[in-house]
Amino acid sequence: MPAFRIVCMDRERSALHRKGPIPVQISPMTSAALCLSLALQLPVASEPLAVDPDSLLALHQALQSFGEFQQPYSAPVDVADPDAGTIDATVEISAGCLRDGPQVIILDADVDEAPERYLVLNEPWQSLSAGTLLLVSGNTAAIISTQEANKEATQAERMLTFLDYLPFDAGRNALVEPGIEAQESSFETRAFMESFSASSRGEALSEATLAAWKGVLPDLLLALWRRDGFARYRDDRLILVDPHLYSGVVAAFLQGTPMEGADRFHAYALTPFGQMLLCGENTSMHISIDPHSGQVSADSDVAATAGATERNWKLEFLLHHLDGPYLDATDDDEQPLYARALDLLGHLAPNEIYSFSPSVVEGGWQAAHLVKRDRLAELKSLAKQTAARRSLRSDAEDR
Repeated sequence: MPAFRIVCMDRERSALHRKGPIPVQISPMTSAALCLSLALQLPVASEPLAVDPDSLLALHQALQSFGEFQQPYSAPVDVADPDAGTIDATVEISAGCLRDGPQVIILDADVDEAPERYLVLNEPWQSLSAGTLLLVSGNTAAIISTQEANKEATQAERMLTFLDYLPFDAGRNALVEPGIEAQESSFETRAFMESFSASSRGEALSEATLAAWKGVLPDLLLALWRRDGFARYRDDRLILVDPHLYSGVVAAFLQGTPMEGADRFHAYALTPFGQMLLCGENTSMHISIDPHSGQVSADSDVAATAGATERNWKLEFLLHHLDGPYLDATDDDEQPLYARALDLLGHLAPNEIYSFSPSVVEGGWQAAHLVKRDRLAELKSLAKQTAARRSLRSDAEDR
């Protein structure tokens, strides 16, 4: 089904390529950490592969904020042939432990139906330092030697490239259990704000507007508003919007879904194809809505109250990852649509989105159907169509 998903409620792994933008998948940790019964394979060679302290801390920070989550990366088709190219793969990150041993971070890499499980030591264990990577095979775990080139090291090093895309705040205390409030961070005025720059700035917002949303939206979002207005980022493919204008559209799309009433949600950003990003007022939940299919996706099915630090950190994580294919859509043949929309229709005016005529429900995701539409008017129309389809389904189920 064509769908825009930044986050997912179902915890099943799904293909990276789909109709609609590629998802950054985040799912909450809802059970106790997986405790593994493994024996360390001996002897232990010298120079084992390990992650650096900053990367280990970044993993802790992400797990604290989100629980288990998934990250995409590019895996080699053939580790013995650098010219063979790469394939899309995912790695699922979760917390775990070794029986009678230390806590670990579990990395489940899913590469072309050949999964591998790795463990990252949270603390020293049996002469191994914190950050050491172990490769699991059956009931044993072995270090990955870097003394000489080998297939295991090459595969693992390529998998670890996902660490380059994790946000990291050196001033944040993340070495606590997931769900425990960390120390207040100041990333919104430092590294993130420096790296997240607008491609097109909006008009300056009044202090009254900023004050009205204080305590309702994450402080990080208000910091972006203050600096850039309702700006565009990522080559104008991520558009910050006034939540007040979209409150009716949000209510219409959420009506009759599990997210209705879970929190008060506000639209804060859109993509060129009108997909909407929402954040909760009292929780750290984030929702994405694909207006063309009417699909609503959330990063959690439990709306737990969250503090300011968690809300800011989660928003930073999402904004950090929303780039490239995440802000594109693909047609029914899995081909990107944004570049073709630019070629066919030109750049969008500030009040426009790309849509489809006939609609996606009637004609599919087809480049030949691309049109420009007034953003708010089109989203209202699509919301009305979604409500009508849900009503028909409900009537059919009641019969």
